[in-house]
Amino acid sequence: MPASSMLAAFDLGQRRRPDGAALPSSWAQTEHVTRDHGQIIWQDIDAPSYEETVEAELALARAAGAEDLEWKLYSHDEPAGLAQALGAAGFERQPTETILVRASDLGPAAPIPGLKIAKIHTLEQATHCFNLALQTFGNNWDKTPEDLLRRALEKEPFWLAEFEGQPVAMGRLTRTEGSGFAGLYGGASHPDFRRRGFYRPVVHARVQAAAEMGCKWVFSEALPTSEPILRALGFETLCQVTGHLYRFKD
Repeated sequence: MPASSMLAAFDLGQRRRPDGAALPSSWAQTEHVTRDHGQIIWQDIDAPSYEETVEAELALARAAGAEDLEWKLYSHDEPAGLAQALGAAGFERQPTETILVRASDLGPAAPIPGLKIAKIHTLEQATHCFNLALQTFGNNWDKTPEDLLRRALEKEPFWLAEFEGQPVAMGRLTRTEGSGFAGLYGGASHPDFRRRGFYRPVVHARVQAAAEMGCKWVFSEALPTSEPILRALGFETLCQVTGHLYRFKD
């Protein structure tokens, strides 16, 4: 698929439904923005209206009791000057991530002796994933094992890799309703077991599950730590995305 067509398909599936029909349950869509769980994932505003729109979105999030508001700007449609306007309003620029994509025809991974991959369904497994996330994300991980298990049993399945009984890697799969794309999120590896090929089978398991769901494509918002692994598995650059985060004071 040509790059422009892929971007259009990604935007239609993951960021904006132009006719406003069949919106995912977590979306709120207006003339100027799309919100997903309160996060701004798409915008259509002109430079003179930046300040007014940003202030309105902040007021809406504050009234809803949000702890923060993230505004995600994509490289292929970032309006000139909006990043600067967000900074002036108090948003903090987050690390830029590369969105990598590939077809969901990856197939199963080659077995690794001693390594077991499982889709989690118990609190014990969820606790292992929670601890792996803490080791990777530190205090930025604000869930509990119970939260994680609830998400895993509902719409966001998690996979856990254990090597000889030791939890070593995990990751989750997210699908936006009505999209042909599935997202790989929450990838984490135990610091003592990195560079041993244990995370790659977790990628395979999620891609295979995406194919079984009927998703044609999988993507990941990759940081430099996971990008080499994904590229080795045939993922290619689609675009970049940069979050801008506003934290509400108590």
